[in-house]
Amino acid sequence: MHEFPFDFNDLPTPAYLVGGWVRDRILSRQGKYLDLDFVLPEKAVEKAQAIARKYKAGFVVLDAERQIARVVFKEGTADFAQQMGSSLEADLGRRDFCMNAIAIEYHQLNESVLLPKAKEHFIDPFDGIGDLHAKRIRMVAPENLVDDPLRILRGYRQAAQLGFEIESLTRQVLIKFAPKLKTMAAERVRTELGYLLSIANGSQWMLDAIRDRILEDWLPSQHLNLKRFAKIESVILELLIKFPSLELFFGKQLSGDRYALMIIKLAALTNSATALEPLGLSRAEQRWLVGILRYLSQFIALLDHASPREQYKFFQPTLEFFPAIAALALAGGYELEAIAPWLERWLNPADAIAYPIALITGDDLRKDLGIAPSPKIGELLESVKMAQVEGKISSREDAIAFVKAIVA
Repeated sequence: MHEFPFDFNDLPTPAYLVGGWVRDRILSRQGKYLDLDFVLPEKAVEKAQAIARKYKAGFVVLDAERQIARVVFKEGTADFAQQMGSSLEADLGRRDFCMNAIAIEYHQLNESVLLPKAKEHFIDPFDGIGDLHAKRIRMVAPENLVDDPLRILRGYRQAAQLGFEIESLTRQVLIKFAPKLKTMAAERVRTELGYLLSIANGSQWMLDAIRDRILEDWLPSQHLNLKRFAKIESVILELLIKFPSLELFFGKQLSGDRYALMIIKLAALTNSATALEPLGLSRAEQRWLVGILRYLSQFIALLDHASPREQYKFFQPTLEFFPAIAALALAGGYELEAIAPWLERWLNPADAIAYPIALITGDDLRKDLGIAPSPKIGELLESVKMAQVEGKISSREDAIAFVKAIVA
């Protein structure tokens, strides 16, 4: 079938497409990668394995007990789940939100456009289509949220993702059961937060989740800086408008499918890197988080007046994540006019303060000046670097003469 990585004729009859793909088709949305969910009445894992073997695709059993398996194609993934309950309607009744509890039997798709041949071919026992038209997120049943508490956070993420509102009763239930989120594995919570923070308007729904105390067990309110976090999204946009090349920095991959943007927003949100330890961030993410928060106050203190020497010393330990520090300072109310010159230095690989090129080495000092190996060589090289930063010297010859004058 067109656009799909395998022929649907390889599927048994019946086989139902459910969940996000169906929802997004109704909304005329399409993601970069396919994310297909199938429900089969029987032998779901065996069928997934057969398709993976035929198309030489990846295969993994996600849940042996519930009979769920994933086939990984270059274009995306296809999950195959055994129907739960005595009917498809019973299976749909176990899902999180009504908009995700819509199904269609694959034979009812029009091959040319991958849309239903007729609207009545949708299986929609909870009026999920009505919710999609109303831009509303509504739970199927409270107990379904308790069965998998990550769905509580997912409700806020999908509201941000789709530009929907959470129905009032549903939101009350999300708030009521929020303490159950603490039973979730850190990896699952971290992944869901990553999705939420990567969405253009995700920060607003993140604030709503925090104010609803959805994340209190993961992000304790006493350690949060909501005022700074509320501004970070607009600040990043402002920086990208003035310095478009920063897009590479904000899009830098730090760990798995998580990017610098997530860590920068988390740094803006918290006053304490220790408070985020329960999320189990990677070493690279933790290094960025600790560094950003550690050097932020020092950067602010240097904004009014910093000598070239002070700028150089500040850049050396912060080069990897400096624009993140600049972003947090802006979100804290400091002026772009004061911060922009620092960013211009960081963006210029030829800048003598941010990226000074070594004019001489220890070998040069030993060979040309006969200085014996000792800690003194390191001290002399640092003195040369400072003179270079301050514009006093700019060539190897200058550096040699400078050292001669010192040791004379």
